Amino acid sequence: MNDQESKQQAESTTGNEVARAIVDFMSDCGLGDADVNAGHLSFAVEFAYKPLPRFWRDFDMEALVEAISERFPNWRSAVEKPDGNADDVLREVEEVLHSNAFDEANAEMMMGVPKHARPTEWQAAADWICAELRKRNLDAELRFAERRGKRCGEGALQELHCLERVASGIQFERIGTSVARTWRNRVLAERRKAGQTV
Repeated sequence: MNDQESKQQAESTTGNEVARAIVDFMSDCGLGDADVNAGHLSFAVEFAYKPLPRFWRDFDMEALVEAISERFPNWRSAVEKPDGNADDVLREVEEVLHSNAFDEANAEMMMGVPKHARPTEWQAAADWICAELRKRNLDAELRFAERRGKRCGEGALQELHCLERVASGIQFERIGTSVARTWRNRVLAERRKAGQTV
């Protein structure tokens, strides 16, 4: 097996592990087919988050859909509504993933700048990101950053903080991940208390 094949196999394994963690989270929280919606999936993705380089950009949506369909075989029909369907759910999740991937890429771009020269507040970070994207002629990314306003600076700074802490060997958990873990632990405790098998 060559280096490229090894890398692809490792990415596939990581993608499958993340997908399993997402559906395990949903099952642990007592969710069923009809609960497979963008909100629950986004929360589950936060739970499964791993502070790895390119986690968001390399997220394996195909592995996630396979894992969901295996664990919740009737989810597509269960979420069918007059105003939305399974494809809409997946599209919303992809938008969340895209936003996180954008923040991750911007955070890594900022990591290439000496610490003393990096922006430290949201608006300054958003301005820096837009200027950098403009300089690199990344027009689609620039339009996305401008649409998000200072939120692109906030997201990039949060991701930067996470990546820096992890790179320094400091245990760090995103706020969304912490909230998702707390919710899961509370539900599992309530289920145990009620005598349910978990």
